Amino acid sequence: MKLKTLLPARLLVTVLALAAVSAWATNRSVVITAPTTARPGESVHVTIAASTDATDGEQIGFFHPEYSVDGGKTWITAYAEKVGRAATRAVDFQAGAEGTKALVRVRIAFRGGKAGDVDFTGAPIAWGGSWGTWATPPAKHASISVTAH
Repeated sequence: MKLKTLLPARLLVTVLALAAVSAWATNRSVVITAPTTARPGESVHVTIAASTDATDGEQIGFFHPEYSVDGGKTWITAYAEKVGRAATRAVDFQAGAEGTKALVRVRIAFRGGKAGDVDFTGAPIAWGGSWGTWATPPAKHASISVTAH
């Protein structure tokens, strides 16, 4: 009989412990807002937002967005450092020729807090690995197909 009465109590303690951990967890976000298609020569507006709700000094240490209108052959960079706990950047460009893709990518390094240098998932940044190759995480990507509609 004791085992049957202890099981619900242990389950409740486990659920409460998990809820407490998630209540104190740091939320980090990186969002690219972009259209999925554009007409040739059309003006394209893209916003990139990043944030952390950490209260231990963590901020966006590196905010590194780039875009390409030629399918990734060349990139235009908009780089910033130490931009605070939240930042939004907008880029505007002309879509290329029909059949091409405009690409947008961003990598964010959250720095200065107890977690150290981390990506948006909270994992340590592999400076010589995923950071340099634009892998996800720490990078996020968007692709815009240029079509005649």
